[in-house]
Amino acid sequence: MSTWADLEALAAEEALVVAEARFDELGPLYVRRWELLGALPSPLPTEAIEPLRRALAMQQATATLLRARRDALSAELGKLDRGRTGVRGYARTFEVRP
Repeated sequence: MSTWADLEALAAEEALVVAEARFDELGPLYVRRWELLGALPSPLPTEAIEPLRRALAMQQATATLLRARRDALSAELGKLDRGRTGVRGYARTFEVRP
């Protein structure tokens, strides 16, 4: 298999990992991507262009999904923080000590 085909396969694997929310598996995939990028020949042969374009498109879609998941998590954490503040207000009203 070629390096560019390996990059395309890796992008597909990364997309699956993110879709399944297995975020703890991303670190090794990122390391592998950097290794493969470093192994690309220069100049690139013409047969590498389309697989690399597909890999880039998958990577961009994966990054978009990661941003959406991050934003959703941030919103949820914000709700928890606001709830905690409200509970503290009640605790002061009723002189409850944590």
